[in-house]
Amino acid sequence: MSEMIEVSTVNYEVYDRLKQRITMGAIPPGKKISIRSLAESFGVSTMPVREALRKLQAEGFITFERRSVTVNELSVEEVKQVFTIRLRLELLAAEWSLERVADDDIGVLEDILETMANPMIDVNEWRKLNKLFHLRFYQCSNSSHILELIKNVWDKVEPYMTIYSSTVEDFREAHLQHLEILDIIKRRDLPLLLEKIADHLNYTRDVVSMALARE
Repeated sequence: MSEMIEVSTVNYEVYDRLKQRITMGAIPPGKKISIRSLAESFGVSTMPVREALRKLQAEGFITFERRSVTVNELSVEEVKQVFTIRLRLELLAAEWSLERVADDDIGVLEDILETMANPMIDVNEWRKLNKLFHLRFYQCSNSSHILELIKNVWDKVEPYMTIYSSTVEDFREAHLQHLEILDIIKRRDLPLLLEKIADHLNYTRDVVSMALARE
């Protein structure tokens, strides 16, 4: 006799959408939100919201209080630490990916950058494509483990990319850096690739850190 266990899609949907709101900065760091208001906005009872929040608290995104929830806020030093972790992981992923990247992969990266070059592109769309550009290359590493770790770190720092997006006048500098990285990938020059990825992430880290320090 088999017993079928059904996993509620409602619980997952609430968790997934709430996490997206937090990581994309729609609910910014430091913001207090009530469980009831979240339930009303999703059109569900408070139970799946509470379950989603427990999971998000375990992942370090929020802190439960008696009747409300606060989105965790990183200090300037903590943001720098997360960027350092991200850099170490991405350098390893880049090394593994460069060994396996194919012409078709490079074609996909070119298409992503072409879309990002549109001067009328929406900021949120640019951010999604920016993340896709990096992760699509790291997929070539053929390591689900390092991809999972990188995605987890990206989720921690992603809310602060809103600060980056609102601080820079435009994305021309980031675009030039992306083009340079892609050109080095085509040339299969590992030492230079590692150097340029480090420069790129340190540039982003510095923009975000300085903006946070001013606030």
